[in-house]
Amino acid sequence: MAARNHTPERALSDWDRLRVVLALRRGGTFSAAARALGVDHTTMARRLEGFERDLGAPLFERGPAGFAPTPLGEEVLAAAERMEGEVTGLLRRLDGAAGGLTGVVRLTTTPHLAAALFAPALGGFLRDHPGLRMELVGDARSLDLSRREADLAVRLSRPEALGLVARRLGEVAFALYAAAGDPRPFEAIPVLAYEDSSGSALLQRYLASLVPPERMVLRTNTMAALHEAARAGLGAAVLSCLVAEADPALRRVPAPRAMPAMPLWLLYHEDLRRSPRVRAAVAFVDAVIAERRAALAPPGFPFDPV
Repeated sequence: MAARNHTPERALSDWDRLRVVLALRRGGTFSAAARALGVDHTTMARRLEGFERDLGAPLFERGPAGFAPTPLGEEVLAAAERMEGEVTGLLRRLDGAAGGLTGVVRLTTTPHLAAALFAPALGGFLRDHPGLRMELVGDARSLDLSRREADLAVRLSRPEALGLVARRLGEVAFALYAAAGDPRPFEAIPVLAYEDSSGSALLQRYLASLVPPERMVLRTNTMAALHEAARAGLGAAVLSCLVAEADPALRRVPAPRAMPAMPLWLLYHEDLRRSPRVRAAVAFVDAVIAERRAALAPPGFPFDPV
């Protein structure tokens, strides 16, 4: 009887094992998959080994580049993705139908906007809604709203995913800034560059159109580091006007061309339109944007060129 416990039927009925397969496909490594599921590396390896033993065949080929699904693995992944879509869709609809302003609402945006725009305004929101708790996720990655990785997002780009409500909130302006005590003109000052694969393409193209690579003395993937480097006198950086205009330690550096303002989008899944939690969070986002609109794109932008 004990041998019959390890069967394909039993293996495929265990949702936790199917989540392991999905996490490995998306993360590419045991470590990334373990982080996504909130378990350790050893647990991930043990679950995959048990899953494959019960199925009687491997699901992945292990190689230097990571995990590549076998033909059976591709079939299991396709079935797991369909199951995940049905479950998360049902959970979204249940969430959207739930009444009352209680529970957790999860808002994701860039680290910069999380710190500079939304975190300072949360006090009033939490006082007005004592039954709600906010999870403010500052992440350069675009979390998947369809898979309930967040309830709503404020982003500098509009995704093409189906089922999302997308509303343009306004614009975020950027300009070149250097230390207030650094008198060097644009032609003579080194440049500090922001580089992040998830959302800096416009910034990179703008800088590339202005200066050659040899003038870029620093590259970093955080706006906070870029801001501090400019304040320290290392050179000029493209920063958001939201923060830089209010910093007396910085001065704007006129450039030959202004960087176009970036559109700001509010996103949430259409299944959550009627969720009281999400509607309260949407109202919060709208109020913050309305109050800080002039700081996000100051009067006079785009500024006069060199």
